[in-house]
Amino acid sequence: MTTTTTTITSKVKRSSIPTIRSAMLERGALLFRFEKPTGVTHKQEHIAWFEQMQEVGLLVTTNGCILPYENFRNSSKGRPKGHKISAYYFLGGPPPRQEMHPHGWPTEMQVSHRCHRKDCVSPLHVIWEPQWKNLKRNYCGADGSCDCGMTPPCVATYHNDGWQYDDDEIISYSTDGYRRQVADLLSGRRFTILPKNHYESIDNRKRKRDERLHGKRKNKVAVPRKKKIKPSES
Repeated sequence: MTTTTTTITSKVKRSSIPTIRSAMLERGALLFRFEKPTGVTHKQEHIAWFEQMQEVGLLVTTNGCILPYENFRNSSKGRPKGHKISAYYFLGGPPPRQEMHPHGWPTEMQVSHRCHRKDCVSPLHVIWEPQWKNLKRNYCGADGSCDCGMTPPCVATYHNDGWQYDDDEIISYSTDGYRRQVADLLSGRRFTILPKNHYESIDNRKRKRDERLHGKRKNKVAVPRKKKIKPSES
């Protein structure tokens, strides 16, 4: 089991999928294939976004959080953040907005984190609920356990974004019994943990193709245009 700070903070770079996947595996990520839940209406783009997120690897912590590649911390070109992609995939779109609250509390539907970890994409930790409930979860755990009164309850006490999860560890391919540990953390969800080298042949072909294309561009020599010579005047 790898002990590490699980918040990925390095700058997002434009990298190929094989490079990203290799870096995630070095950090201890697992390669998942989650089954689409039955009874959930999906848009094709939601499926594509989720598959892209899981194919580069997901970091699973001993506290049950699942952290994606850093680029999914933010939205990008119409694609939402990772936790919202997870909600769309596992729960479908947001329920209809509730009628105005009698005290005027905000009722816009949002994705809440029961673990209070904004990067987490675990299907057991994200839930659609009105904004006022999401905000109320931010005042949870004064006595060391969930006391915000929300249903379902929080799975951890609230911490702000700067909190260091020093007691958290990554469950990686080198962890003894990693399949059983992950199955216990994701009880009720159907998924497969793929072999670490599952994409190896695909990634190698992609790298070789990129190298060939790079070599062609590098070796391409521009042919100088011939300058027209005007005939001399007699």
